[in-house]
Amino acid sequence: MTRWKGCPLAGFAVAFLMCANIPAQAQGFAVRGGANVNPDQFYGGGQYELGPLTDRVWLQPKADLGWGNGAMLTAVNFDVTYRKPLQRNGPWTGYVGGGPAINWYRLDAYSTTDLGVSTIAGLMHANGMFTEFMVGFFDSPQFRVGIGYAFRPGRPRTPPRRR
Repeated sequence: MTRWKGCPLAGFAVAFLMCANIPAQAQGFAVRGGANVNPDQFYGGGQYELGPLTDRVWLQPKADLGWGNGAMLTAVNFDVTYRKPLQRNGPWTGYVGGGPAINWYRLDAYSTTDLGVSTIAGLMHANGMFTEFMVGFFDSPQFRVGIGYAFRPGRPRTPPRRR
């Protein structure tokens, strides 16, 4: 792992979020959890959905805390996702994307902050449930699999029924 100091990327992300003109009904908080590979850990955390930035592009920053394998990992990801419904009026939406990450690893007598990049793919249901697969590069976890639930105020929990 390489040593990294400073955080210009996080400053840019905060400035972008503060200036973004996004309708409130499109925003929502989500809880998430799952498992990492390399380091082998369980993780839990949350994300905040911002968007859509365009018709199908969403900003999806997230923070997770991983534990196990003699280490603790705090990961902050700034992901952008492209979402597309799998059927015209179906409840499932697929998404792909990725973005930069800041990873803080803490071991018994050692800690380091590293930059990483991740790519993601997932499926989400109209009721808020989702599953996600992530592949990390550089100093991000090598592979992640997780599930979660998105709380979306102002949106119906289930898709409208066809008559």
